[in-house]
Amino acid sequence: MPGVKHRILPGPPFDIHVFEPQQGAKDSILYFHGGAFFCKPSPYHRKPAGLYALETGCRVYLPDYRTGPYPGPYLDAMTAWKRVTTDGVIPRGFAGDSAGAAACRSSQPGAGTCPFCIQPGR
Repeated sequence: MPGVKHRILPGPPFDIHVFEPQQGAKDSILYFHGGAFFCKPSPYHRKPAGLYALETGCRVYLPDYRTGPYPGPYLDAMTAWKRVTTDGVIPRGFAGDSAGAAACRSSQPGAGTCPFCIQPGR
């Protein structure tokens, strides 16, 4: 996507895609993709993450977390938080769509609600 740099923080236990505006970023967002906990992130999920980076001016972290039944995705959400902080940042915001919104909430259990969650039918 023009205007956005893309890199990957390789696993284990999973890769994290990083999207950053070309001009750099001061803040970051940890974004969890949707997919009913059964779909891995696809180019579809990378496009919104790149747009979020471009529009907010933030670095966006998109974890390729485990899919499947509880507790796998929730544990991976907490692991993603730890891995992102080892990349040298503490995310200013959390985001998630659909199942990703649930993962978003679980990454910070003491935080209450996810600042930016999209859940269909709610």
